[in-house]
Amino acid sequence: MTKFLVPTEKEILEGESTDQYFIETMNALEGSGINPYVTMEAYLKKFPDPNYKFGVLCGVCEVAKLLEGKHVDVYAMEEGEFFFPGEPVLQIKGKYRDFGIFENSILGFLCKPSAIATRATRCRMVAEEKSLISFGTRRVWPFDVEMVEYATTVGGFDGVSNIAGAKKIGKKATGTMPHALMLASKGSKKGFEAFKNYSSKDAPNIALIDTYGSPKSELFDALEVFGDDLYGVRIDSGDLKKVGKEIRWELDIRGRKDVKLICSGGLDEYKIKELKDVYDGFGVGTKIADSPTFDFSLKIVEVDGEPRAKFGNFSGAKQVYRKDFHHKDIVTLSKNPKPMGYNGLLKPLIKDGEIVRDFEDVEIIRKRTLKKISDLPPELKEIDTPYIDRVEFMG
Repeated sequence: MTKFLVPTEKEILEGESTDQYFIETMNALEGSGINPYVTMEAYLKKFPDPNYKFGVLCGVCEVAKLLEGKHVDVYAMEEGEFFFPGEPVLQIKGKYRDFGIFENSILGFLCKPSAIATRATRCRMVAEEKSLISFGTRRVWPFDVEMVEYATTVGGFDGVSNIAGAKKIGKKATGTMPHALMLASKGSKKGFEAFKNYSSKDAPNIALIDTYGSPKSELFDALEVFGDDLYGVRIDSGDLKKVGKEIRWELDIRGRKDVKLICSGGLDEYKIKELKDVYDGFGVGTKIADSPTFDFSLKIVEVDGEPRAKFGNFSGAKQVYRKDFHHKDIVTLSKNPKPMGYNGLLKPLIKDGEIVRDFEDVEIIRKRTLKKISDLPPELKEIDTPYIDRVEFMG
């Protein structure tokens, strides 16, 4: 029987999800009797979008699962922590041959989830209190759906559409209805009636009203079929702002200010900013799942206690200190005194192979994200101005 193209958990934990040159490196080091005690740090040089103001770290829990039982000490920022380019978000200490082969997987656990969580947070900042639902898992490898839904929730989304993804994070999947329902039913009215009569009782009656080209006429069908039980309508195509205003008008003059207006279709943070004065909620799909990947690097910065790094990297084991978002973060050697009024962001994750940090429920992390957003100064909430350096390096 043909198997899906996905490594098993056993293959990942045994280091087979790696590049061949790491195997050759391990062979060379072992044959030469070389196995230094090193410090490696993961950091991002720059954001993929020049307008990003900060990143949202996601994937720390997966890294912990990967390195559990290895002879290493690991320090990391909290899951969901906001970070800036140049700051080490993860630090690993141990004999290189005990963990070096896992570099691919370590970075893989950080790069895409952090990118998705960051764009989710940017969407949340502009949507403010409006509803945000993840619609993006149809755009990814099916084995990534749990990661996508987890990362969007870390970033502040209210709900997710994928059943497996929702189940993994202890949520109930949510959604509306597809165009296929109206097409298969040979009419929007028949489709609405089928949904009303046979959908699960806890599914909100949100009618998709742009299947046959006239959202206004399909709105009238929805009002007739669902009556007072119509929770909302969704628009997925066309001039979303123009159509949304027209539909809102028709609802309001009929005394249905209670009906929510939802939109989807190619949305990102920039589009949401344009539409938030019209709509009550947004389903964000492709632009979330296809968030530009964060190019984290994992680099040796110390060898047998001696600061040592390749050209372009700051050598030495470091700590990241933050006072608040109104001040620059400080990156300095971890052996240096803590700056007065600042707190260290790299905290113990693994000590000699044992995980020493509890895995928090994703809803707790989500609420922490929302609190961080509220604490940001105005300049960090802007989504369409260039990034200004927020880090001070002090040797």
